[in-house]
Amino acid sequence: MRRMDKVDLQLIKILSQNSRLTYRELAEMLGTTRQRVARKVDKLKKLGIIRKFTIIPNLEKLNYMYAILLIKVKATENIYQVAKVLKDHEDVKILELGVGKYNIIAHVLVPKDIKKAQEKVNDVIKEINGIEDLEVEFVSDIPKFELL
Repeated sequence: MRRMDKVDLQLIKILSQNSRLTYRELAEMLGTTRQRVARKVDKLKKLGIIRKFTIIPNLEKLNYMYAILLIKVKATENIYQVAKVLKDHEDVKILELGVGKYNIIAHVLVPKDIKKAQEKVNDVIKEINGIEDLEVEFVSDIPKFELL
């Protein structure tokens, strides 16, 4: 992978906060040319560093929240098989693999109504084989969301 320079990192940070800025606006913010910004964005997309441009909806106003599933997969199970099941589930919006007490963290979009939320969580859990330990946490607010 090519080495990232200071402008690449600044560009990613700015785009992660507002991906609707034009190349001209980005160039002004970065003190460079529109053409250089276009080349950098294209390169970052080709390298897979920028995977997509998206929005961050206000879940509160949509009457949703996240249920965070902290999953420890049994040592005898293939973590990637478990992750594939979760990845393919329509209500799992963020999926992370890690090292620690839990090796899978799944963010499941659920209604704010706690009974309906629990039903949705149960629907996801019943599809997973090989769980050794599981904790569920509900996120009521996201006061800060930054990537870089």
